[in-house]
Order: sequence, then C-alpha cells, then structure tokens
Amino acid sequence: MNDQVKLDEIAPALSAKEAENMITTNLPPIDHHGETVEQVGRNSIRLRLPYDRKFTGAEPWQDGSGQVFSGPMVMGFADTAMYCCVMAAMGAGVIPVMANLNITFLRPARAADLIAEARIVRRGGRLHYLECWLTSDGEAEPCAHITSTYRVSKR
Repeated sequence: MNDQVKLDEIAPALSAKEAENMITTNLPPIDHHGETVEQVGRNSIRLRLPYDRKFTGAEPWQDGSGQVFSGPMVMGFADTAMYCCVMAAMGAGVIPVMANLNITFLRPARAADLIAEARIVRRGGRLHYLECWLTSDGEAEPCAHITSTYRVSKR
C-alpha cells in the first residue's frame, strides 16, 4: 500500500497521450502543428514538432546552409511544450497562463524535427517557473534555451 502511495506521488497527472490531447483541446487551432508528446515525468515532458518546410523563414541562414525554423515558430513550440508540462504534471483541472517568457537563441533550428524538453523548476503557490531546451533532431547541441513563468489556477 505504501508503495502505491509513493508511486502516485511521483507519477505525472496525465499520460503522454492525455497531455498531447490538451494541445488540441485547449489551444486554438493556429497553435496545432502535429506535435507529439513522447514522454512525461512528474515535472517534465518531451515533445516533438515534425519538420515542415512552411515553418522555415524565407531568408537562408547567414552561413548559406539553407532554411532554418523561424523565431516565432520556435518560441511558440517552446510555449506549447511548457504549457503541456504544467498540464501533464498537474492534470486537466488547472489553467496555466504564461506570465513571462525569455528565450536565448543559441544556434539555428535546422531543417529537422524540433525536440523540446521542458521541466518545472519550481512550483510556487500560483506561479510556476519552467525551463525548456530545444534541439534539432540528430544534433547534440541545443538551439534554444527558454525560461518562463506560468500563473496556474484551478478550473
């Protein structure tokens, strides 16, 4: 019995599929881009954004290496990942609203699937602090680091 209580305390509130459904259920259609939730933990999540040429900017990257994801697309995906992280950790009974987002672009997000790994750094009373690392699939080095604050209230 004690083992079950301990497992419940560390398990995420939503499964990967349930967290993925929060994207299409709670966010407007313009924010749906075929994201998939690959993994959830108690305070963490991993999402994949399938590459699509329409996500890249019109200008080639400065080194001539081809198209890269647009900045707004990268920021939106990070926001979606962190929103899903809160939902997966706390369940469908909460409403997370971003209060702050800070992004540092480290290198171009190349023409490949984009991977987001987000986690809750600190849970406060109403404010929750998160961070997210984005990488292009197949590359070891991240392309962006994002921190954010979410105000979380009950439905």
